[in-house]
Amino acid sequence: MYLTRKLKLGKTDQLDRLARRTGELWSTVAKWHWRFVDRQGYWLSKGQAQKMYCKGFDGLHSQSAQAVADSFYDSLQSWRKKRKSGDYEGLRPPYKQKRYFKVQWKPAAIRLRDDGVLRLSNGRGNDSNGRGNDPVLIDWPSEKEPKRVEIGWDGSQYELRCQYKVEEDEEPKGDKTTGIDIGEIHLAAVRAGDESWTVNGRELRSLRRQQNRTKARLDSKIDRKERGSRRWKRLVRAKDRQLSKIRGRIKDLLYKQSTRLIKTLHERRVGTVVVGDLTGIRNGMDYGSKANQRLHQWAYGEFVRMIEYKARLHGMTVKRVGEAYTSQECPSCGNRHKPHGREYICGCGFEGHRDLVGAANIHKKYLGQDEPKGSPLRVAGEGPKRSVMASPTGVRYRPHMRTEPTGSEPQRCTPASSRKTAFQRQECRPVG
Repeated sequence: MYLTRKLKLGKTDQLDRLARRTGELWSTVAKWHWRFVDRQGYWLSKGQAQKMYCKGFDGLHSQSAQAVADSFYDSLQSWRKKRKSGDYEGLRPPYKQKRYFKVQWKPAAIRLRDDGVLRLSNGRGNDSNGRGNDPVLIDWPSEKEPKRVEIGWDGSQYELRCQYKVEEDEEPKGDKTTGIDIGEIHLAAVRAGDESWTVNGRELRSLRRQQNRTKARLDSKIDRKERGSRRWKRLVRAKDRQLSKIRGRIKDLLYKQSTRLIKTLHERRVGTVVVGDLTGIRNGMDYGSKANQRLHQWAYGEFVRMIEYKARLHGMTVKRVGEAYTSQECPSCGNRHKPHGREYICGCGFEGHRDLVGAANIHKKYLGQDEPKGSPLRVAGEGPKRSVMASPTGVRYRPHMRTEPTGSEPQRCTPASSRKTAFQRQECRPVG
């Protein structure tokens, strides 16, 4: 499994020069690819483009030049796949030329020196002395040599993104199975054995509202200024700066909540995590402008992705099952009806939290049986018995705090004991 580390690099002439060279190469590949299509009706392959335009490209390592063509043809392939499936309305293929583009290095161009400096090669060069281009040298605060490196612009400065391999835990702490229902009001509702808790998502909704209000307010001011004027540029910079801060807070919230959730499951000796699959939930929906906006800004995909790779790092297996009707079906009698509010009340006498009902049904759906083993909701030889699902423990987000879950108190967190460096605070993300 590969993770990504990020490190801020600021802005330098060398990085500007490399970004411009990759931008020139991207523009060359894009321009000539579409000229072949328009004039001869012929689609160049990636190998042909690399041989014609990337080989011997000055200022870049040979594999860095090839990576530019890889990026172009990956984007083109993604567009062609969507076109075949019919889901490409409003999408256009990669055709625009770029002034700057990200720079990528593959293993042959990466070396971690003994003094802790990461050396990124930029090719041999074509000068008369035979000297190579100056490599990029970066102080690397880790003993692991990355397998792939990328430097790109994050909106205010250059950012280093390094991918390195980590070993997953082969032995999970336990063999329990738990169901997780992903939601918007509650980011996750978890049912693990007799325990249950919800991860509160109202802080995320608050940040989304702040994001929308900020964007609307500044857009209104920008529209009243002459485009390109000094005041217009100041407002555009202010908008980018404020929205960037809010996006950072949203990412921080998702990262901390997912970390706390997985650590708590690990302490509960969970070996298999079953998550509801929400793929395609936005297709064809129309619940009104406000509800549509909330659902389109719902970060369930990012949250599930974080849950998956963090669970794998703890030796857990992650499975996805369809969420259809899981919040409508009674776990006791199996009847379906749409609940009103957050409580699920069935005619058979069962009562419980609606999201926990969904988590319990996701768990049952994965097991492929009507009831989990040892379920307290049904007794052999009897009909459904009246029961009440215990209220969940609430887990809230608190900024400037890190999680230290214990065996009995999943909602407790403690302040960070020491200030971490900017590198250590960066999020790790799975790749591929």
